[in-house]
This record gives sequence, C-alpha cells and structure tokens, in this order.
Amino acid sequence: MSIVALCTVMAVLALVIALLVGVNAGRIGAGLGLLDYPDTDGGRKRHGRVTPLVGGLAVAVASVAAALIVRAMLPPPSLHLAWLAGAVSVMFLIGAIDDRFHLSPVLRLGAALAVLVLLISDVPDFSLTFLRFAGQDQVLLLGLAGPVFTLLCLLGLLNAVNLADGKNGIVAGMGLIWTLVLAAHVPEAMLPVLAAAGMALFVIGGFNLAGRLFLGDGGCYAISTLFGLLAIYAYNYDFETMRADDVAVLFAIPVFDTVRLMAVRVRRGRSPFEGDRDHLHHHLHERIGWPSGLMVYLFMVAAPNVGALAWRGTGLIWLAVSLMLYVAALTWARAAAIQIEARPAE
Repeated sequence: MSIVALCTVMAVLALVIALLVGVNAGRIGAGLGLLDYPDTDGGRKRHGRVTPLVGGLAVAVASVAAALIVRAMLPPPSLHLAWLAGAVSVMFLIGAIDDRFHLSPVLRLGAALAVLVLLISDVPDFSLTFLRFAGQDQVLLLGLAGPVFTLLCLLGLLNAVNLADGKNGIVAGMGLIWTLVLAAHVPEAMLPVLAAAGMALFVIGGFNLAGRLFLGDGGCYAISTLFGLLAIYAYNYDFETMRADDVAVLFAIPVFDTVRLMAVRVRRGRSPFEGDRDHLHHHLHERIGWPSGLMVYLFMVAAPNVGALAWRGTGLIWLAVSLMLYVAALTWARAAAIQIEARPAE
C-alpha cells in the first residue's frame, strides 16, 4: 500500500473514532467519570453545563491506532512508532487519571517525567543531542546535558498546552497547525500518524467549539507528547532544513504565555501551578469575545510558522515576530480591562 493510501485509510479511521467519541461524549464521560463541573461561585470554570472530558480520548486512540497499524505494515525502522504509541497512551492515562481523581501537580509531573525518561533513554531519535540554528554552519553538541534539556522542553510543552486549554478550540486548532508544519519535515512512516491526529483534531475541535466536550488533561498530555516527540524526531531527521529556531517557532505562543504566567505567579508569592484568569485567551475573550479571540490566537501561531516554512533559514526572525505578536496582542487585549479598572466607582 502506498503512503498516500495509508494516510487516507488512517484519516478515515480517525474520522470514525472521533465521530463515535463526539456523538457519545456524554455517555462515555459519565461511564468513565470524566466530567467537568462548572464553578458555582464564579471561579475559573464558567462553562454553562457539566461537560465530558473525552475529546483527548479520540485523538489518543486515533493516533495510537495509526502508529501501531503502520508499525505492523512497514519495515523494522518504524520501531519508533511503537515507542511513540506507548508514550502517547501512557501520558493520556496519566492525564485522564488526573481528570478523574485530581492528582497533585507534583505527582502528575513526576509520573510524566518517569515516562519520558524511559522513552528518551531507549530511543535516541526522540532526544535532543545538538542544537543548530539558522545561519549556523556548526552544531552545538549538548553532550550529557541533552537528555535533561529534552525533558525540560517536553515537560515545558506539556505545561504550556495544558495552560492553553482554557478556551474551546485553542489546542485542537494549534494541533492542526502543528500537523501541517510537521508533515513537511517528518519521514514518510510518520505521515499516517499525522493524518490520523489531524483528522481527529479537526472533528473533535468541532465538538469542542460547540461546547459538547473538552479535551481534558488526558487530551493535553497526549497531544503535547505526540507533537513534542514528533517535533524532536523531525528535527533530528531533517536538520538540514528544520533548525532549532523552527521548532521554537512551532510552540512559541503558548510557551511565551506560560513563561509569563508562571513568572507573574511566583512574583506575587503564589504557586506557579495555581490557576487564574490571566491567560492570553482570557484577555482576548474579554476584549473581542469568542471565537473571534480564537481566530486571533491561531493567527499568531500560524502566521510565523507559515513564514518559517516559506522562507527556510529565517526561523529566528519569525521567532522574534511571534514574540512581538504575543506582546502586542496581550497589551491590546488587556487594555480594555485596565480601562475598566481605572474608572471611578459610581
């Protein structure tokens, strides 16, 4: 079977899986105890009804199924697919258990760390061993610091995706953008997995925008692991055209927001893992509503990545553009809230 045919079959399989989960989200969520209840005291969770946390189930099952099927059909080098499937499966379970039983941040991050340590120890292609930026002829070898840096990147992305999942459509939309960008860099064996993930994200994103389901921590853990590992694999495989700054552009906007949020929380004497409504998406929602805010957010993710793809070797420029877009959007979105706070009480 050709790679195009295999991608098509995996996309159709993902479509069926995502539709089954989406249509039956309420029953699945109730059966698994994966339900998100809105806060009754005006807290962070302001959705209007109890919502199943099963969107990530569809993405994880579709991606894992595609990886295992392609692994069985392709030659031994596709062994990486089995490791990828295992990592995504276990990380989804960690997130789903957190959705169900509300684990402490230390416990869930510790569990995620254990999974990632095992993975990168056994599969060097999922670990960063060197850095090479645009315009740089020589590579910077990371040596013993490579595994540690890889873990920091993967755990940082996990946290960034989890924090970005505060408004409907953001993570699914970013996942679709990441799918298209990585498809230009990964080897053929990984394309059917991206086809399955992209189709599942597209369908589940529709249900998510309609308020029918959330991705949940299970979805965020699975999606961040899938795309984090595929980005590293693509970088190691296609380093002549995909440089370290291109990878940074891929995840720049949610990472910028995470770094700012954690810095602000620590500065105010709060836990960096404590929730609030200071995220970029909250400010965009207050300024222009939703899904208009979603379009702005996804534009900030997509535009620099399109630029980096169209003009190879300009990743550092587009990383700077990402930062400028982030600062400009945050400043503009927060201006309305600042004006309201500054008005004298009547």
